[in-house]
Amino acid sequence: MRRVLGRPTIVIVAFALLATACNGDDTAETSATSTTAASTTVTTAPSTTTTAAPPATTTTTTTVAETTTTTEAEPSLASDLPRVEEGDRGDLVEALQFLLNCLGGDVTVDGAFGPGTRAAVEAAQGDLGLAADGIAGPNTLTAMLSRCDEIRRVDGEGERTVLAYSTPSSAAEFAAALVEGSTVVITLPDIAGLAVSITGADGTAVEPSGQSTYLMPASQDYRIAVTSPEGDVGYTFVLSVTSPERPVGEWILATNGITYGDTKLSIGDEAGTTIDRIFEFLGHGVRGNLDEFDTDWYPITDPQPLGLRGVFIEGLAFLFFGPDPTDPDRAETLERVRFVGPTVDADGDERPRNYVTTSEGITVGDTLAELQSVYGDSVAAGSNDDEYYYRLSNSGGELCFYFGADEPGDLSPVVEMATECRS
Repeated sequence: MRRVLGRPTIVIVAFALLATACNGDDTAETSATSTTAASTTVTTAPSTTTTAAPPATTTTTTTVAETTTTTEAEPSLASDLPRVEEGDRGDLVEALQFLLNCLGGDVTVDGAFGPGTRAAVEAAQGDLGLAADGIAGPNTLTAMLSRCDEIRRVDGEGERTVLAYSTPSSAAEFAAALVEGSTVVITLPDIAGLAVSITGADGTAVEPSGQSTYLMPASQDYRIAVTSPEGDVGYTFVLSVTSPERPVGEWILATNGITYGDTKLSIGDEAGTTIDRIFEFLGHGVRGNLDEFDTDWYPITDPQPLGLRGVFIEGLAFLFFGPDPTDPDRAETLERVRFVGPTVDADGDERPRNYVTTSEGITVGDTLAELQSVYGDSVAAGSNDDEYYYRLSNSGGELCFYFGADEPGDLSPVVEMATECRS
């Protein structure tokens, strides 16, 4: 700004303005204003009363120079990142906790920003050369995202907000186990150049079926990548996963029994009565023995131990205890129903895959990811000496989903369902 000093009396003005830079995690601004003081030179010729002289000459030179310089952080594309701090809960906190562990931290990923997470943020900020204030703002999140090279898994159904960072040379990548027929919707922020691609573990690229919508062609692991050809950018996007409707089978296994049509069979009923009821309802059936015994269930007696016996009916194995040689009046007791996969019907035709399901549509051949998408934390992992399983329990009993001898991953298939777990 210039001021013109145009009066005979000259005022010399000098001032200086100092702007202090404020530098924290989420603002970086340096502002300096410098002004060169106005300089004035005045020369006046002496005057005399006895001699006529040329009029007094006054020479006035006035120089006003003012320079203002302001420097602040360039608007960063990373400004689309949020601010996460103590007391927050949810998706963004889970993402932050993942980043902390990716960079060497050791925090529980529970979606709750407590004192432990704050301490870990302060430690990470110190390592990154940032002010250690314990608040994960855009600068902290940008630094963490740009240094974490671990691909985050975003498994599960429903909607979540995802932290991401893309550069022209490095896409933001995420992994997800998705089942056949799942619908995925990815809502990106309004940032120029962002683009999504989804590729299956088999190398198949999934083309969008609508606006930001993708339909999964098979049950497998998928890689979700977001590219930014325009420049380095930190941002959040919304990922929504919806699993397909699951058809319910003719036979329904539950934790407290099994249902076929209008006939409900509770575990613990007398085996003979239960089997007769099934035959009566179906009008047919083939009896046989199942090669499974449990001689540890009851002490060995003479002449033979009390073993676990089985009868195949319509592709399921109904297992029961008895008869008891030491107690002839004791009825055979239905103990467990197990299903190991589709078989053939009386005409030799193969039954459909979902012939036997749970009431929510889970069956043999479905994956662990599908099982957990339906039951969530209601199923808990377990194992015995020979096999791994997931157990669903409630007040009526338990339902067990077996995965074989190898510890299952997200895409491991269920190989057996049973109304009781083997110990």
